[in-house]
Amino acid sequence: MQVTLSISKIALALALVLALIAMVGCGTTATTVPPTLGPGTLSAQPTQSVVSPPTNPPVIEPTVTTPLSTDTPGATSGVPSPTKFAVAVTTPTNVSAPRATTTTQASSSARPAVPTGKIAYTLVTGEAPKFHTVWLAGPDGSSQRQILTHAQWPALSPEGGRIAYLGSPEGGSKGLYIANADGSGSVLVVNESGACCMSWSPDGQWVVYAISPRPNQPGGNLSKIKIDGAYKTIVPLGVVGNGPSFSSDGKQVVYSGSIPNQGSLGLMLVSAEGGAPRQITTDNGGNAQWSPRGDKIVYHANDGAGHRQVFVVNTDGSGKKQLTNGKSNDGQPIWSRDGSSIFWRSDQNGTAWAIYVMNADGSNQRKLINNVAPDPTFWGWESLSASQ
Repeated sequence: MQVTLSISKIALALALVLALIAMVGCGTTATTVPPTLGPGTLSAQPTQSVVSPPTNPPVIEPTVTTPLSTDTPGATSGVPSPTKFAVAVTTPTNVSAPRATTTTQASSSARPAVPTGKIAYTLVTGEAPKFHTVWLAGPDGSSQRQILTHAQWPALSPEGGRIAYLGSPEGGSKGLYIANADGSGSVLVVNESGACCMSWSPDGQWVVYAISPRPNQPGGNLSKIKIDGAYKTIVPLGVVGNGPSFSSDGKQVVYSGSIPNQGSLGLMLVSAEGGAPRQITTDNGGNAQWSPRGDKIVYHANDGAGHRQVFVVNTDGSGKKQLTNGKSNDGQPIWSRDGSSIFWRSDQNGTAWAIYVMNADGSNQRKLINNVAPDPTFWGWESLSASQ
């Protein structure tokens, strides 16, 4: 009986000890496993508890700290941070592409062209010839300077070194003169008082002009003269008109006129060697100037409301476009030598004459030089001039 009781007590005590050991083992596994378990056990069981914690920090830290560390320089340098750029790759690709296109189109019409070279123009302050002067200015209206008196209808040579003009010097003959671009060294090359409307060929070898048979009436028989120092070679073109101008390749001449007994006045084309003319407009336009690029002609004509405006048209007469509008009289247009801009003269609604410039498409119209009155009789036939 006592032996049985002792065995029972021993068994109970042993069970309690085992239970206690089990309880202690469960409670100390997290703290005792790393120092007591061998390498085999460490790789088998604690892999999840030991490997997982080191794995998380490398994933979390780049995600959090990299954008923060690179976003600060981005804010100061104007360069988007990687985080913002990652978003922009998808969303702003669709948004920024249209914006870029719109901005480019807007800036092309909003950004003023920057023409090169120089412009020549007349300034008339009285009726007498001595009050008819020719001036030069930069393409931005700067560096204005008088170079000639008793002169009008200036035409700068393409390279800008010479100038043709209608001169009427005191004690001299009225006619077509050639001078250096500073006004020095004038030479009479066409001794005709009715000479007018001069224009240079692109190679600077010829000047085309008109001879009027009637006083104070510009226009007449068109001819060209070779600028070779002898000034003896004159080629009649066999047509009648005014405001002749060479094409950009020198092979044709555009002028204002009409086919005799046929239709209205307008822009005409004829070979630079003469021949049968061809009419491309019938709007009584004049003062035509071929673009340096050879694809368009700028000129002035009435707008149907009693005002003269500036137009461009393709060289075949198609695609006519009005560039100026309003109640001003706008005329005497001329291309800049690089073809990016058009200069013209305006009476500014009758307030004062000024020279303006605009982009070749008609945008960015802005005033360059104020108070530059033309000859009131001939302003509709005379032209500005531009060179390199």
